[in-house]
Amino acid sequence: MPNDSFAIRLREARRMRKLSMDKLIELADFVVTKQSLSRYERGVMRPHANVLSALAKALDISEEYFLGTNLNINIPMLRTTSGGKLQEDVLTAIEARLSFWTERLIAKEREAGIFEEFKNPIEDVQVSSLEDAIQAANLLRQLWHCGDGPIASVLRLLERKGIKIMEDELPADIYGLSTWADHRLPLIVVDTRLSKTTADRLRFTAAHELAHLLLSFPPSSDLSEEKRCHKFASFFLFPKSAFIEEMGGEHRDELTLEEMIDLKELYGVSIAAQVHEAWDLRMISREHYDWWYDKNINKNRLEKGWGVYAFPETVGRERRVDARIKKNVK
Repeated sequence: MPNDSFAIRLREARRMRKLSMDKLIELADFVVTKQSLSRYERGVMRPHANVLSALAKALDISEEYFLGTNLNINIPMLRTTSGGKLQEDVLTAIEARLSFWTERLIAKEREAGIFEEFKNPIEDVQVSSLEDAIQAANLLRQLWHCGDGPIASVLRLLERKGIKIMEDELPADIYGLSTWADHRLPLIVVDTRLSKTTADRLRFTAAHELAHLLLSFPPSSDLSEEKRCHKFASFFLFPKSAFIEEMGGEHRDELTLEEMIDLKELYGVSIAAQVHEAWDLRMISREHYDWWYDKNINKNRLEKGWGVYAFPETVGRERRVDARIKKNVK
């Protein structure tokens, strides 16, 4: 039974619009039967030109979307816990949803009179080492006027700076991904389901993907690109100078759970990330770092009972664009 990206793109577009097959058929003026639509989505057959045009109109998307030529989107950057590769059809489905969402958002922004061009403020920054990652995080916070204190909402900050963020249900071991559309529009996808992630993990994922988008990573024998993104994320969320001040100095014999819970609730940074940062700065010994992981963190990966970052991490740009369009229509 043949299958291709068209079948996946049609199915994902219908799901993104939250339409049943029957409803899509109705919106397409009944130019297609349910049996035929099912065959299209299974890759058994392809629609004629007039049917394709009707489906595109019903889904409020271009015909080029079905061909994969509406936007140039690649998905090379995935934050995963397994290190394994995703199946090709899963990647195609993710790319289809991202392509569908991005095309429609761009169209909405144009209708609302929003025109902006993203400029990477640190495009020339090369990150080869841990210290480079720390300096890059500090520089970006400076250029974005974040100060050295907590960032209340990372997702809202990124939206405000021109990065388009889509919420999506990603595979079990994928927390987020990032890429560019047409080499000019920065895109981040995050899975915000509370059953899968926590606020501090979501914040770290967003900062990690931000590093993939903005930084240049020359080959490094010591740190992989993923590790350098991890380091950037940690110090972007909790700057070096603030961390040292909050911890009361550059060297500590031990870290207490109580103080890190307090800082987690303030900065939205996990206990695990704080222990990592303390070791990165050589604030604590390797023995104390290992003790924290062996005796505590490895036994409580979700950090249950170790504080909660209360400020909600949400996205809002698309809703505001929709509101502007609605007002303009009136």
